[in-house]
Amino acid sequence: MGLLMMGNGLQGALLGVCASAAEFGNTVTGLVISAYFVGFLAGSALTPRKLREVGHVRVFAALASITSVAILVHALFVDPLVWAAMRFVTGFTYAGLYVVAESWLNGYASNRLRGRLLATYMVISYIGMDGGQRLLGSADPNGMALSCWCRFSYRWRWCRS
Repeated sequence: MGLLMMGNGLQGALLGVCASAAEFGNTVTGLVISAYFVGFLAGSALTPRKLREVGHVRVFAALASITSVAILVHALFVDPLVWAAMRFVTGFTYAGLYVVAESWLNGYASNRLRGRLLATYMVISYIGMDGGQRLLGSADPNGMALSCWCRFSYRWRWCRS
């Protein structure tokens, strides 16, 4: 979960920079980024049913896979509508991943250790998110290290037109 949160933190910060480079405008960028939270609401409401139907392992694997694909789609299409849709999907899948991980921990932890286990989980999640956001500052966002996919797809879009 720490690594997943690191990726989520980096993606959230980097998409704002990439949207600015693609000249989406402040309002459009805000709408694109906020689609994550609409998806988050939907994912937290719908994931528990799937957990009961197919179990933790399958739901976690499916959501992690969908998250990976959604993040990669940002690199292929520099379009606000596509990005908003992928942010929705990312929010949905991350909410589901939280539900799976936390219910998994609750299901296996004894009453005596549950509080400490969930506190450790939350600390790891926050450290991962912070680490991902700090990665944005570890290299030039306009350089190739962090935003290779963003810069490539932005330039590719202009080459096609």
